[in-house]
Amino acid sequence: MSNRHKAAGFTAKQFHYAFTNTLDDASAQAAYDRYAIAAPGSWVWKYGVFANWTPGHQETWVNYKRDERAPLLFIAGGADHIMPPAVNQSNARKYRKSAAVTDYYEFPGRSHWTCAEPGWEAVADYALDWAVARTSDRTPTALPHQPN
Repeated sequence: MSNRHKAAGFTAKQFHYAFTNTLDDASAQAAYDRYAIAAPGSWVWKYGVFANWTPGHQETWVNYKRDERAPLLFIAGGADHIMPPAVNQSNARKYRKSAAVTDYYEFPGRSHWTCAEPGWEAVADYALDWAVARTSDRTPTALPHQPN
């Protein structure tokens, strides 16, 4: 039986694996209790299962070659189970087909829950420094380079 016409959500165990895998069990459970919500099951079918068999451009289609866009920073968690670094790197390479700025930075040992797990401030500081450096006339000096 599919959840195509129902809300679909993660169990606490699935949520821990997918999002909070770097947290201890108690912290992961607290995050699940506070933040986990079900999503429309139709999304799984439309944007997941059948996305590759739907002809034509869908609303999720991306023009990777668009030169007139804002600078884009991919932030990867080295321990992310949903969006592993290799997938993030692959996406960043696709966006580099444009003349617009595209950068990638990986935080080792961080999960998909990086915005809320301990140490999130370092990630936020990096993103802010990156954005300021890419939108001002000054040359970035504080950003470490990371090979792709």
